[in-house]
Amino acid sequence: MKKNAIISFCLIMLLLIASIFSYNFYINTKTNDIRTIYLKELEHKEFNLSKEDYIEDFNFAYNTLKEHYPFFEVNKKLYGVDWLANKEKYEAYIAESKNDADFFTRMTYVLGEIHNRHTHLMPTELGIDYYITYKYFPIVWWRHDIAKMYEKDNVRRRYNINNETVKRFVDANMKTDDEVNKTYSNNIITENIIKDKLAYIRIKSLIDYQFINQDRELVYNYLDKINGYPFLIIDIRGNGGGDSRYWTDFLLPKIIDKKYETKNYLFIKSGKLYEKIFRQEQFDNDVKTFLDNSSFSDDVKKILSNFDGYTTWNMSVEPSEESIHFKGKIYLLVDNGVYSSAEMLASFCKETKLATLVGSRTGGDGIGFDPMQVDLPNTSFVLRFSNIMGVTESGSINELDQTVPDIIVQESEEDKTGYLENQRIIKAVMRDAGLSK
Repeated sequence: MKKNAIISFCLIMLLLIASIFSYNFYINTKTNDIRTIYLKELEHKEFNLSKEDYIEDFNFAYNTLKEHYPFFEVNKKLYGVDWLANKEKYEAYIAESKNDADFFTRMTYVLGEIHNRHTHLMPTELGIDYYITYKYFPIVWWRHDIAKMYEKDNVRRRYNINNETVKRFVDANMKTDDEVNKTYSNNIITENIIKDKLAYIRIKSLIDYQFINQDRELVYNYLDKINGYPFLIIDIRGNGGGDSRYWTDFLLPKIIDKKYETKNYLFIKSGKLYEKIFRQEQFDNDVKTFLDNSSFSDDVKKILSNFDGYTTWNMSVEPSEESIHFKGKIYLLVDNGVYSSAEMLASFCKETKLATLVGSRTGGDGIGFDPMQVDLPNTSFVLRFSNIMGVTESGSINELDQTVPDIIVQESEEDKTGYLENQRIIKAVMRDAGLSK
């Protein structure tokens, strides 16, 4: 009896431990329903900051970037700015801040000298958008920590995050299909530049995947109609990015007739801020061995030798069941306004030769993860900055080289307006396709 009792007790304990483990796994990996967010009430509080507070916040931002930011050498090469060497000048400039708004303006100028569109102080009107976005992620994930940062008392005060504003934001984004369609009704433009020969799709923004219903209908219907055309133009000039799933899961799978794939290499600095990223994104710390075995140029290796971790990111896109299996030639129109996830599309098409790129050099910073975000200690403004050095399979540092088109066309703003067939970049495509009149 005693032996049976011990066995039963052990079984009960094992079941209890398994239950606790299962519960913790569920809690730590489940995503969050933003409609259930409830925040504690905060009393109103003025910041009332001093010159010393502003200087301290600048130094916090400076030291954070010094330890974690990946592109200081790129900034030197492209713009001749040694940002870290300008600390005293920037500090003196920040010390003249008259109030919080003036501090924000001055920091915007200082961070602007880094020349990276992902690196800036977060405007107050965008805070709740990012809070809700990162609240979706599982609570153990590094991206969810960004949402927790926005839940700090003073960050909430700075960005006006409370139950009322959360509810208003959620209600505004729980739109009907008709409302969504109306909001994004002008994102897609299609046109047959030459009937039965040259088709054209313009995509202004890579809108959130949850809002692409109308784009899906327009694009799918148009592509079905031009399936037999020998040439297709996809125009992403001025596209600053958005949701990369727009092209990885929706656009290209509807067009292509085979699988396309390439590798990207991601390099990261070390530091406490990146501990979760390093672990969760499976970075390897033996950068030296990787570089010694790589075929990268000596200049690229020299830049990358200053990083503490690397990982390989395999990217592939396959035809979907709805694909038209387009057999013709694809042209991708690009310019300096192509950035972030739109830049990722340009780089992918260049590396895989999926499309012929036409236009001018892109904006860069398209290979990597979401930018990091941290709150400053006194003003509670949020500093957002790029965290990854992305390198293509061919050994090009994306932020340094951006993506260079196969056919260079330098345009003025006037060149981008008017009838398509009269635009310089369209004429270049027509010449290459043998369609010039």
